[in-house]
Amino acid sequence: MDWTRNFPLPVKTLALLACLMLFLFLRMPGISLPYHQDEWKTAASADAGAEIAGSFFSHPPLTSALFRFDAALFGADHMRALPLLFGIFSFFLLFAVMRRRLGDRAAIFAVFLYAVSFGGIWSSLQLDTDGAIVPTFFLLSLYCYDRFKEGWKWGWFAALSLSLIVGFLVKLSFILVVGALLLEFLIERGRSLQRNQLLGAVLSLAGFCGIAGLLLLWAHLAIPSFRLEAMIEHALQFFRFAGRNYTQIIVEGVKVLYYLSPLLIAPLVFLSRETFRATRIFFVYLLAGLLFYFVLFDFSEGALDKYLLFMVIPLSAICGAILSRIVETYRSFEPAHVLIGAVLALGLFLLALVPASVMPLYPKAAWFGAILGGQFNLLVPFQGGSGPLGFYISFLFIVASFLLSFAVALFALWKKSFRSAAIMLILLSGVAYNMVFVEEFSFGKLYGSAPAALAASLTFIEHTPAIESVLSFNDAGAWELRKAGKYAGRFYAAPQFEAGHRQKFSTFSGQYLVVGIPPLYDGFYKQFFSSCDTLYLTRSGNIEARVYACGQTKQ
Repeated sequence: MDWTRNFPLPVKTLALLACLMLFLFLRMPGISLPYHQDEWKTAASADAGAEIAGSFFSHPPLTSALFRFDAALFGADHMRALPLLFGIFSFFLLFAVMRRRLGDRAAIFAVFLYAVSFGGIWSSLQLDTDGAIVPTFFLLSLYCYDRFKEGWKWGWFAALSLSLIVGFLVKLSFILVVGALLLEFLIERGRSLQRNQLLGAVLSLAGFCGIAGLLLLWAHLAIPSFRLEAMIEHALQFFRFAGRNYTQIIVEGVKVLYYLSPLLIAPLVFLSRETFRATRIFFVYLLAGLLFYFVLFDFSEGALDKYLLFMVIPLSAICGAILSRIVETYRSFEPAHVLIGAVLALGLFLLALVPASVMPLYPKAAWFGAILGGQFNLLVPFQGGSGPLGFYISFLFIVASFLLSFAVALFALWKKSFRSAAIMLILLSGVAYNMVFVEEFSFGKLYGSAPAALAASLTFIEHTPAIESVLSFNDAGAWELRKAGKYAGRFYAAPQFEAGHRQKFSTFSGQYLVVGIPPLYDGFYKQFFSSCDTLYLTRSGNIEARVYACGQTKQ
């Protein structure tokens, strides 16, 4: 099979431009979404100056430098522009890497999957380095590595070294890329590995460690706000094995599977030995990352869902190669396949319209109990410590989408003549799945828009002079409240915080903003606000937002 057969230039150009337009079309509505929790702190710190940014970003020095550049170039209110720009870089680098390794068809499939996957969309909009910035340097390093191998061209080795060092100076976890490329090199050479090549690999690794270490030691000379000891302390706090919250790890891991969608998971059923060899570097990177985030370090109290979005790029590459190989092998598409796929996609969309109930997050045992009892018609809230503000998706819709994709894939695995039809069904139903996620994330027309409810509440607060100090549930609207001079802090309605919040609420004399995603559970918080006056109420679908006056502020 000729995997490297290229398309005519006009066909290739049109296909690439179509995928790029789709990439931008699906992301542009989300660029103006409100910052949430860690995101607004990132924006505030980057906008405040070098010293504050240096003390906030407990990461290698280029993290604060990038976000300070972001704030200066695009403005503190529009900092999602920089991750989006890196997402565009990743789009073209993914195409370049896949085209060089597997040809035009695999490259087009890979960037298409990256464009439409909700995980790819959110990763290229979140205000952090893990979603778009680090993957860009991974792809750049891989491209330089491939060019270097073609003829041991030392100019490309220098470019590879620079890319690896810069990536490491953005995020310490970039060491995974260094390890993945080194391991790939050793696997490629196998028994043919010569002593001088092994020595060269060892010296290259030692050189990288030495140069990166010296740059970290001397970074304060160029960026005085950088604190090496703070970076090390921040990294070490995740290196523990006792006391891990395994329930939270499972919940965050499952959430990322939902973000990735059946489109980046179901095609793995068709993985062949040939495809594995062609995409091995992406598997090596995935395995290294999963060991890093699930085994070596404890991120159960961190933004694990954000970190795991590193999987989007390698899975787009792997599934792109798988789809390309099936299309090349089984050229038997029929109009009926498209029609059936469209009908299934429409059926899934109609399933998403079925009215569903909303449950509080606590007690979590009630969630698991409802699902184990077959109660699938629930709305799942998607939010996190680094955003987004929050949106709902029907759990019944999610389960049906995954079951459909895997049922089709497994049937096609058994009956090979069905594989072309299966690919069409998986693609169309997978696109429908991701479009529901994108729609709710950006607009919230099906289940409700938290940004719309927040915006209306913030307008009321801004135009009510008597409201001078606001505590916000889950830190919703913190960026806007801070700019208005009315931000008093945040509270999280979780059982473990009840004791502290009883004391905090008893002495607080301002108002409370509650954007109810997820809704408050039966307990202290719900009882407390039931005794308060509602100054303002707005609703968007299943999401209700209230401004409360409690205690002495009720007068």
